Amino acid sequence: MSIEQGTIIELSKEKKNALILSKDFFNQTGLSVICPIVSKASQDALHIPLIINGKQMIALCEHLKTVDLAKRHYKKIGAISFSQIQEVTDAVQAIFDYYPFG
Repeated sequence: MSIEQGTIIELSKEKKNALILSKDFFNQTGLSVICPIVSKASQDALHIPLIINGKQMIALCEHLKTVDLAKRHYKKIGAISFSQIQEVTDAVQAIFDYYPFG
């Protein structure tokens, strides 16, 4: 089953929801980079609020994980908009931005 960036999945064994962050070409390898989606979390620059299926949820961008979805049981439960994926990936990128050392 192919999976696309911005898809929300439920990881069956863990009973947790996650957002697919990696681009489609990477997901075709069978691996995907995900971050958890929760209903409650403290305010933080890396906790991005999202509307998913009409519900307020929060992406926890500091909890990135690479998973082999070919070996996991999951189901697609929704997707976020392009502007929402931009917000989340911008927050993730901020973790890895560098600054010039002088």
